[in-house]
Amino acid sequence: MISRDLLTKVISDQEIFPDQGLIIKRNLQIPSNQKRIVIITGVRRSGKSTLLRSSIGNSDKSLFLSFEDPRLEGFDMSDFMKVEEIAIQTQKKYLLFDEIQNVDQWEKYIRSANDRGIHTYITGSNASLLSRELGTRLTGRYTQLELYPFSYSEFLLFRNLHPGPESYREYLNTGGFPEYLTNHDNSYLRQLLKDIIIRDIAVRRNIRNKSTIVKLAVHLLSNIGKEFSYSNITRLLEISSVRSTIDYCDYLKESYLADLIPLYSRSIKKQIANPKKAYCIDTGLARANSLSFSEDKGRIFENAVFMHLRRDHDDIMYYKDAKSECDFLVRMNDKILLVIQACWHINEDNLQREILGISNAMRESNAKEGMIITFNQEDELQGIKVMPAWKWESLKQQKNN
Repeated sequence: MISRDLLTKVISDQEIFPDQGLIIKRNLQIPSNQKRIVIITGVRRSGKSTLLRSSIGNSDKSLFLSFEDPRLEGFDMSDFMKVEEIAIQTQKKYLLFDEIQNVDQWEKYIRSANDRGIHTYITGSNASLLSRELGTRLTGRYTQLELYPFSYSEFLLFRNLHPGPESYREYLNTGGFPEYLTNHDNSYLRQLLKDIIIRDIAVRRNIRNKSTIVKLAVHLLSNIGKEFSYSNITRLLEISSVRSTIDYCDYLKESYLADLIPLYSRSIKKQIANPKKAYCIDTGLARANSLSFSEDKGRIFENAVFMHLRRDHDDIMYYKDAKSECDFLVRMNDKILLVIQACWHINEDNLQREILGISNAMRESNAKEGMIITFNQEDELQGIKVMPAWKWESLKQQKNN
């Protein structure tokens, strides 16, 4: 329980907000004046609270409260009513709660507030924790949006750069975490990895052996785009059981640190049984925390292409048969919409391999569209469009606008 005086002090302290001139427009739009609860999820430090405050909170009608503030340790259900009282006293119309998963049973209050017509906006950094509550008490009452570190187009705005191979190369190296783009301190990204694992996984899951999850995370980030099996990783990292390895990988995914994609198959059982591939939420984060990833520009590039796809689609797979491979198949409503090869540079040595992989994947999946995304080549090869990643991302942004 928190005293009303302390809550008033914390809310007053948190009203201080950066100059709007320092904030770029994100590709994600926050709806306002709607009856549904608005929930923004995403990896820690991706800019959720900044987006929320710049969209809704930068007004005299909004009350903002971040539960990352250590003074709010012990905040419970009864304290929400004190926040409401402060909001009424200060004539606030919107309640904005940042990292709300830090409060036990928060969903009970949010539902009650929504029932009473209070406009509530919340953020959270753990997809699983939020989804459990959303699926039980808040079904049909909310709009959920996912925020990622800066996309390439957002990176260009932040750095005041133009689309092109040089700016895209820089984006591959730095990634898109806003604070890292300001300080370029790799120790920040290393500490961020530890914060995600400790605060968003270990504490919430009551896991004592944090070092095992750290080793697993570093291993996956060091082997981006490579096939792996849970049993092999269990033996390699000496994890207690395959079940534990599966759980730990799920926790990394739930915290938005890594995404795991399956092999394409019409059989769900085969998708589950076959090796997975891992990709990181951000190339800069992967480079700073991996053992070898930073020296492999091809896999850095592949990770960036994956993340461009992931911002729009949550069902992505890879393809492999006895003679060929293809990096990404995008599925929606049980249909493959798009097949993508990510290749740094097309040359005589790899041309037929890349074409064979994408052609076989399209034929097997009945996909109508396939593309090869390169670093800086544009062409059409045997009926397959080839496009530079920097231009591909720019075209996506133009469509969104």
